[in-house]
Amino acid sequence: MKVLYSFKYDKCFAYELIHDFNVRIKVINQNFDNNVMSETVAIYSNSPELIDKTVEYLNSYGHANNLSILEKNKNCVLIQISTLECPVIDIIRKRLINHSSKMKLERIDYAGNMQLEMDVNGYNKIKHIDDTLKNKFNIEDTNIKVYIGRHIDIKSEYILKEAYERGYFDVPKKIGLRDLSSVLGIPQTTLDLLMRREIKQIIRENVK
Repeated sequence: MKVLYSFKYDKCFAYELIHDFNVRIKVINQNFDNNVMSETVAIYSNSPELIDKTVEYLNSYGHANNLSILEKNKNCVLIQISTLECPVIDIIRKRLINHSSKMKLERIDYAGNMQLEMDVNGYNKIKHIDDTLKNKFNIEDTNIKVYIGRHIDIKSEYILKEAYERGYFDVPKKIGLRDLSSVLGIPQTTLDLLMRREIKQIIRENVK
């Protein structure tokens, strides 16, 4: 079965970036070879200044085997990073997931929780993964739920997460379309169309 496993690991560079710079992160590609995890990661922010600070941080980051900046513009930087040790590697190395499937880091939320999409044989297997990571990495605040996938580009994901976490979808709303438009720097009409388009896509893919 496919599950979404969520946990917090505050020693990860991605957690530090979210916590310190308030950027948004999406893993584009992930490879595991010779006990080394290599990832291509997109880091997005509405602030060019935060992107510049992120690049400065990455250039001084000392806990990676290899790190290179592939592309950068004012709102996004694309990096490739390799590391020898992290909870994700441990899951793969110990073959705790189905061998024929790939595990991917779905996203990292505002609180720094990593969300892994994986295919396992049953709940007992994901519970074993949970126990393994808690014992080795002192991980807390874990959560397990059946995964329903979605396909959404990083900018649209960023917009929806901002809207969700600022309370746009709350009842009553904590923030209206006008204020959200101002925060994101996107015209109200454009923002409304973007959100309705992506919400429609999510409903179409996930509601049977």
